[in-house]
Amino acid sequence: MIAGFLCVGVTGASAVDSRSPPAPVVIGASEKVCQLTGERDWESGQPTAARTRSRFGLDATDLGYPVEHDGRLILLFGDSWPPPHGGGAAGEIPPHDAVGVTLRRKPRDGTNGCLNLRIHDRPSGRKVFAPATIAGAKPVKQGFFNVPSGGVSVHGRLYAFFWTDHCAAPNPLPRENVAPLARPPATRRCPESNDRNSVGRGVLAFSSDDGRSFNNVVPMPRGFIYSTAVNARLPPGLPDNQRLGVFIFGVPRYRASIPYLALAPIRSLGNPGSWKFLVGHGRHGQPIWVSHDEWVRSAQSAGGGDGMSWRPPGRSELFVPAADSGRCVGEFSVTWSAPLHQWLMPYNCQNRILARVAAAPWGVVVGAHPDSGSRGSYRLPAPDDRGGLR
Repeated sequence: MIAGFLCVGVTGASAVDSRSPPAPVVIGASEKVCQLTGERDWESGQPTAARTRSRFGLDATDLGYPVEHDGRLILLFGDSWPPPHGGGAAGEIPPHDAVGVTLRRKPRDGTNGCLNLRIHDRPSGRKVFAPATIAGAKPVKQGFFNVPSGGVSVHGRLYAFFWTDHCAAPNPLPRENVAPLARPPATRRCPESNDRNSVGRGVLAFSSDDGRSFNNVVPMPRGFIYSTAVNARLPPGLPDNQRLGVFIFGVPRYRASIPYLALAPIRSLGNPGSWKFLVGHGRHGQPIWVSHDEWVRSAQSAGGGDGMSWRPPGRSELFVPAADSGRCVGEFSVTWSAPLHQWLMPYNCQNRILARVAAAPWGVVVGAHPDSGSRGSYRLPAPDDRGGLR
């Protein structure tokens, strides 16, 4: 048994993980329910069920993270169209990330419109969506390429993670694990300053009004730039020994790194000082954690007050072996899948959607396979009782 997220079937891997993967097994197929946003369905040309442009002023978005919260499904959308501002550096600042809400738990039944999706909008005669706003001591950019990266519901509060201070036209990020927060050389389009750079920074905030506004902003720990989380008290079928609190997954380098893992107590998610961080695995695959102070001391000992030379302690990368081919995680989500009885991590890697599975959030034997290429089909490795692949 290997601890960690084992990379299988990804081209360009180093010799340590170059063996041929087992053939993936098709265990299901995706089925389109409906097009969430826009006025007309891109496939059929028919009006969408939600008609979000005419009803709420929202035509399109570039991503959307679903969060189950207080009996609702909250959709934290990213860059939303039409934006109420121009481009360039100024376009990185204004809030323009829409938020959707639905109470629906089943697809349409022929008498109702898909998910009965509503978009937060402004109370005015002209239909204009109302983007989520963030109130903090330091301004949080919410314009182009500054977006929510995930969310979680804890004790009646909707928490969300935001990626900010990121250039709308970033410079290319090389894959990096020695200094994962290092910035590339500055250019005219992205100066690589503390408030505008190609890495960005992460913040956490919570909402008491279904995502209309967020406050109590706190900076994320170093290395957790693009993050999401799972409240392990909620998923049905999760083993009791994994119901430990809130698991936070974060990548330090968008589309150029491997995720890290932190564990927060249920009652103090909003205080990163109470978190502990994965730095490796014991002989039998059990997780090894360090405190926030130890995580920070590692950052200080690396030198460089700006943190760009920081390197996490131990072996913090979730994928094992940690080959360069796996350092490509961009947009991602993590969930416990009761039907698979596995943790599932789908993510964008070089414009391919890959998926990894594990028996525990800290990773215990997994594989990765891209989409099969056939329409509507999605392939996953099939784990056997020993955690291997069959």
